[in-house]
Amino acid sequence: MTDKEMNKLADMIVDKLLTTYIKEQSKWYTTNTFDLFMQNSRKPVESSEEKLLGELASLMTQLNLHQEKEEYEKCAEIKKQIEILKKKLKNR
Repeated sequence: MTDKEMNKLADMIVDKLLTTYIKEQSKWYTTNTFDLFMQNSRKPVESSEEKLLGELASLMTQLNLHQEKEEYEKCAEIKKQIEILKKKLKNR
């Protein structure tokens, strides 16, 4: 094989490797970046009011459970927390 033939073969190999590499990279960037973007854009944004309402619902559930178990000290603590949350919601 002559030097000219070896250089031509080397060019063909490099060209094929680079073409394959570029295709794979473009697929990766297109699919992974787009999928990640879509996943992040679909997440609902929760407002602070929704968070407070969620906490309030959780505390009221806990209050009911402790009332059924007759754990009145815990009920008193939870009631204090509920009142604080209600004030925060009222001030919005």
